Amino acid sequence: MEPQRLIRSIFLSLWVLLLPFWDFGAGLALGLAVVSMIFIEGLKALQNKWKTRGGFNALFGIVVMVGVSALWHSMAQEEIWKYWPLIGLLWVYDHQTAQRALPIGAAAVMLYLTGFALWRWSHGVPFADLLYRGLLGGLHQHVYLGTYLLLGALAAQNLPLRPWLKQVFWGFTLLVLGLMGAKMLLLSALLAVVWFYSQTNTQMRLHKGVLYLAILVAGFTLAQGLSHGRALGHVMKKADPHWATGSIDTRLVQSQAAWTLIKEKPITGWGPRAVQSALDSQYTAMDYRFGLKRHLNVHNQFLQWGLAWGLFGFVLLMACFVWGYKVHPPSRPYGGMFVLYFGSLMLTESFMERALGISLLALAWAWVLHQKEASDMA
Repeated sequence: MEPQRLIRSIFLSLWVLLLPFWDFGAGLALGLAVVSMIFIEGLKALQNKWKTRGGFNALFGIVVMVGVSALWHSMAQEEIWKYWPLIGLLWVYDHQTAQRALPIGAAAVMLYLTGFALWRWSHGVPFADLLYRGLLGGLHQHVYLGTYLLLGALAAQNLPLRPWLKQVFWGFTLLVLGLMGAKMLLLSALLAVVWFYSQTNTQMRLHKGVLYLAILVAGFTLAQGLSHGRALGHVMKKADPHWATGSIDTRLVQSQAAWTLIKEKPITGWGPRAVQSALDSQYTAMDYRFGLKRHLNVHNQFLQWGLAWGLFGFVLLMACFVWGYKVHPPSRPYGGMFVLYFGSLMLTESFMERALGISLLALAWAWVLHQKEASDMA
């Protein structure tokens, strides 16, 4: 490997490995990867990458939306910098490097979560308190960690590992995902998997599929049965703002609050700095105590964008995505997986409100684009 590529590869690997643990450190590593590229190859390398950005145009609508809306909305510096991976990854992404680092990072996350949980259990913490959100050990929410683990398992599948190692990796991943109990994430993953298998000739042996499903169900059953307040009966409740604390009723109440606020400023939105205070005021008017206690966001990324950036920003974003998707279409199986997974997940989570969510979206899209390039070269 050439020295310049090796240096960039080291920083890119560091970015991947730090993503679930340290937002600032990950962003710094990605920045150092770009700086090393400029130092060794010059600014012309960045210009060439920009000219050949191709499919990355589909994601630049987010940058355009934020950049244009900044003309009338004030934004904190951290609000701007969290979108950095959408640009930085374009310049330094190397598929082999990312695919080698992801399984290592995913394994580190799973060992940390399970190891820390066992350590706490040995020190008297009830087992029920170590499931669902109690499993996270101070890291990001389960939708972010779960997405990272899924990307790690997909990357491990394409590495030259022994088949039994890949099976163990998938089994461990599914067990941890089950113990997290993230219903919305699992549903989004199921939609993506069904789409992929319906569009390809890929087959899975029945006994392997049954084993994977059993592992996932076992972990999920533990999370639902033992973790306090997570039983499915608790989820399927009437959407009463005063009592809403479940997975569905809270989202319905939060969506109602968001729609009320969007109607007040439909074109330009409230701006990212005013969104949470506006939501808290609306929660007060609705007597939504759980939302006030947790300072909950909308848990719907599309409504969250509409609330922050207004109809103008949201239309701008979607127009850029559709245009980029049409001009540089990914392969149908992988592009559909991306849209189904992240599209459905964003209906139930404000996934892009954190730097890790933005980074994971960019990383997944880079993977999808690589599949298209690989199929074109085959």
